[in-house]
Amino acid sequence: MLRKILLSLACIGSLYASKVDIYALDVVKKNDIIEAKNNVVVVSDFYLITASEAKFNETTKDLELFGDVNILRGQKERTNSTYTKINLKDNTTAFKNLFFSNNDLEVWLQCHQAKIDDKFVMGKKSVVSSCNVENPDWEIRFDEGKLNKESNFLHLYNARLYVKNVPVMYLPYFGFSVDTKRKSGLLIPQVVLKQSEGLYYNQPIYYVIDDNADIQFEPQIRTKRGYGLYSTLRFIDTPYSQGEISGGIFGEKSSYKREENLKNKEHYGLEVKYSNESLFKSLLGEEFQEGLWVDATYLNDVDYMNLSSSAKTEASLVTSKINYFLSDDDNYYGAYAKYYIDTSKISNKDTLQEYPSFQYHRYLNGFFDNYIQYSLDASFHRYYRHTGIYAKTLDFDLPLIYHTSFFDDFLNFAFTERIYANFVDYSNTDVKNQEHLFRNSHNFSLYTDLSKPYENFYHTLYLGVNYFLPGAKSGEITEDFVELKNDPEQLNFLMYQYFYNTLGKKKLYHNLKVKYFTKEGSFGAFDNVVEYFYNDYISLRNEAEYSGVDNRFDKVFSEALFDYGEWKISLNHAYRMYENEKYNFIGTKAQYDINTNYQIFGGLWFDLNKDPEKWEIGYTYQRKCWNYSLMYRKDISPKLTSGGISAKDQSGVYFMFNFYPLGGVSYDFSLEENERSI
Repeated sequence: MLRKILLSLACIGSLYASKVDIYALDVVKKNDIIEAKNNVVVVSDFYLITASEAKFNETTKDLELFGDVNILRGQKERTNSTYTKINLKDNTTAFKNLFFSNNDLEVWLQCHQAKIDDKFVMGKKSVVSSCNVENPDWEIRFDEGKLNKESNFLHLYNARLYVKNVPVMYLPYFGFSVDTKRKSGLLIPQVVLKQSEGLYYNQPIYYVIDDNADIQFEPQIRTKRGYGLYSTLRFIDTPYSQGEISGGIFGEKSSYKREENLKNKEHYGLEVKYSNESLFKSLLGEEFQEGLWVDATYLNDVDYMNLSSSAKTEASLVTSKINYFLSDDDNYYGAYAKYYIDTSKISNKDTLQEYPSFQYHRYLNGFFDNYIQYSLDASFHRYYRHTGIYAKTLDFDLPLIYHTSFFDDFLNFAFTERIYANFVDYSNTDVKNQEHLFRNSHNFSLYTDLSKPYENFYHTLYLGVNYFLPGAKSGEITEDFVELKNDPEQLNFLMYQYFYNTLGKKKLYHNLKVKYFTKEGSFGAFDNVVEYFYNDYISLRNEAEYSGVDNRFDKVFSEALFDYGEWKISLNHAYRMYENEKYNFIGTKAQYDINTNYQIFGGLWFDLNKDPEKWEIGYTYQRKCWNYSLMYRKDISPKLTSGGISAKDQSGVYFMFNFYPLGGVSYDFSLEENERSI
């Protein structure tokens, strides 16, 4: 039977508990020394210790543990050693042959000698790694080290990095964070060698301001081009809001600006993103919902975006938005603003801006025992520009809806009478001052929603037909920047259906929309989507949009996906007409997992209308504690700069490796690079 000695010690501020219980099969007391042998167990409120032998000195308060000493402190911290000495008075612990781990940390430590107090773990002749303990893929051996248990930052002196017992790097000092909490310091740099810009080096510097804010600086150098600095401030100001402010400037060398015919020698800008879900809601009541979203950008030219490591754009029109809404169960209130910067223009004085805009919407409601339902939408828009005509508009949209059903809800009928009113007040023109437009429309709908189980599948089907008839019209609005709903008389057909197998898995989805202009006697458009799931691994999808007005397909997208075991393969074709420009691409991508560690991948994309193409091939080696990727890529894509639009041809080798959680480096060796006008 186990014998027990109860040690009650007042250790104020101690890491260990004030009450310590020692259990063992054999216990002997000699003067001030208590010796315990055979299955020694030490228990307190904070830790559990097992050892072969234990000695406790009642005078010095030293607890010595021998043999296979295992200490579990809480549910996260574990140590194993051949010898441990704990002083319960000053809360210091000494170890020999220590193994230390903590569930909150990303690494483990092995130390020939070590000491632990309330704040630090200090080790000599030690090893640290995040790999498997037995035969780790990589490890850092060091003469002396200190782990700060409060900041979880590890300091190493005379450190050597070993990969499979092969030394690859020596550092007199090396320090890194061993947990996932935010820490100030240097982030992984970006290093790229390009023919046109020389060596590109970007060194992010990360600084934690407090728990709710941090800032990141990104100084960069392009040896043939110039120097720049970008920064980003991120913050959470309330439990319901957060924001991000970014800005930067890049200065071109005079020779590069002249060779590339750039508009500006300096490229600068500022970006603000902010969201808030509770500005005034606390003053109004829980039935209200609200939201503020700010996405604003100011820049002097598009190269500000191209030179940033994170922000990229291929569009010439940069849009800034401010949106706010407030709503309850019955009403919606909105306020908006839009500001445009057209980077393809020398001046934006004639670019039409939209600010402010206001909206009120009354949600669907009813009267006459809900036989008649209605909603209301009213909006105000202010369009403005320095050069050219602009205006203020006021719009109203009032639908009145009657709904009924027949044959025990088999067939549904809805009639909608819609009334529109638009008022426009022009400025900066002598030709016209005001215009208005009154209209109404009639909408008739018949639809049914069916479902039926069969022996081998389950089928759901929605069928609907809609007839839209414009009504009377009074007045006219002549400027095209004023948005109007001016649909012609038309007949619309809608069908969507699902097929499920006996296990309830979706096998086929089909959606068809057809628009027919009855007055002209011609089809206006049709949209067709089909998705077929052959089994759990193979699926096919096709989307097609046809415009009867332009007599052409505006969009055709086809895709085949194969995902089985180690293989993932996709084949797709995309055709798109946008603003009279034709885009026609075909591409394929494949990935094969050789085993749990190795993965090879490749992709090939063609623009069927032009010469440019893109392809890549590479492989990835993945382990729990490290990985690397090697890839060769050729890319030809359009690029918008302040000097105009060009096609950028790049081919190069990309190499990336990462030791987790130390970090890693990526290298981009551009073998060939040139630009041409398009």
